Amino acid sequence: MNLDLYSETIGLSYEEAIKEAERCLNCRHKPCVDGCVAHMEIPSMIKAFLEGRGEEAKQIAESKNSFPEICGRVCYQDIQCEAKCVRMKMNAPVKIGLIERFIGDHYKSIKKIESNPKGKIAIIGSGPSGLSCATTLRQAGFDVTVFEKKSILGGVLKFGIPPYRLPNNIVDNRIQELMDLGVEFKIEENFGRTRDYISLFDEGYDAMYLAMGASKQNFSKIENSDHPKVIGWKQFLSILNIGEDSFHEHFRHIKRLCVVGGGNVAMDVAISAAKFGIDTHLVYRRTIDLMPARKAEIEECLHLGVNVHELVDPIAVYDHNGDLRVKCKRTKLIKIDEFDRGTIVDDDGIFELDCDLMVMAIGSSVKKLNFDGLALDAQGRILVDENFQTNIDRVYAAGDIVSGTKTVIHALSAGKIAAQSIINRFSKGNE
Repeated sequence: MNLDLYSETIGLSYEEAIKEAERCLNCRHKPCVDGCVAHMEIPSMIKAFLEGRGEEAKQIAESKNSFPEICGRVCYQDIQCEAKCVRMKMNAPVKIGLIERFIGDHYKSIKKIESNPKGKIAIIGSGPSGLSCATTLRQAGFDVTVFEKKSILGGVLKFGIPPYRLPNNIVDNRIQELMDLGVEFKIEENFGRTRDYISLFDEGYDAMYLAMGASKQNFSKIENSDHPKVIGWKQFLSILNIGEDSFHEHFRHIKRLCVVGGGNVAMDVAISAAKFGIDTHLVYRRTIDLMPARKAEIEECLHLGVNVHELVDPIAVYDHNGDLRVKCKRTKLIKIDEFDRGTIVDDDGIFELDCDLMVMAIGSSVKKLNFDGLALDAQGRILVDENFQTNIDRVYAAGDIVSGTKTVIHALSAGKIAAQSIINRFSKGNE
């Protein structure tokens, strides 16, 4: 087994972090702040770090982003804050993500809990949005309980990101910090099935925040998609995150893997499998240059020897001489101009690939909630107003359950903003 599966890339040393931070020009117009989803005050964070005020630098980061050590690892800085850095004109932006990671890893959080009790809040879901909301509410003096339907806390931070990108202990440390602050966690609480949402009000909660994310795996409508050798990306990455023994036990017999998709989730699966030594094949209905995945991940995927099959789209799977045969139609793109991703149409011919396992990695969507009276849109996403308030009084929601699948920083930012809306509501006389 390749231990790189469980060893993340080493971050910056203190000297390297200082040297990189010194490249920041502390621009007056702060384009990097505009590029950040959470609008974190990046120049101020870097300035505090350079002046030896590490804890203050972390506090600046956490004022907009609850978990800088997580975002420093998994955020898409290359297309967000770093892409806006003025040094990008020379194709050498300041490595904001690595600096943020160093600050998040090496300095303590300055957390003070207001002594004036505000209320009792229930948070459904322990992913990034739920944890961010819990952090902000607890610091504001609320009693907070986080309910999680699984037996493991962390949501997509635990089951949706490979450990070489985000080690489990990084997430566990933050959850333990919340526990130390007094946040209560309850696992294996499946609302809508074993429990009723409204019952929380009967239990004395003053408000609830829905943060279940987009937990439904997308599967292509192909013939025999329910074949036991066809699994979703969540199942694959969940097994990976449990540990080496689990991964080896479940996948030691896999010699050849077929991954379907072209986004970041598909890259995570393909890269993980290739690191494990599996002959990995990725099929995608468009071309490599049109993949929505980050360029860096596509390059790593190719560097590791993943075989990428462009312009093919699975239509069926079936058993063939002990293997799983994946039957694909060939596709072609009709493009209007160079900026058009192209309309996919069928082309002549069939492409077939034999493998031991196929992983569907085409993203996720929102599961329809069993919450009577809650307003949803056509895709099952919760409808909210500008304050993340749903149509039901004292019920708030944000993150992927509202926006659809987005990045970790989107969820973290939404959780913090929603928490502030709840704080504002209860600051007006505990209505």
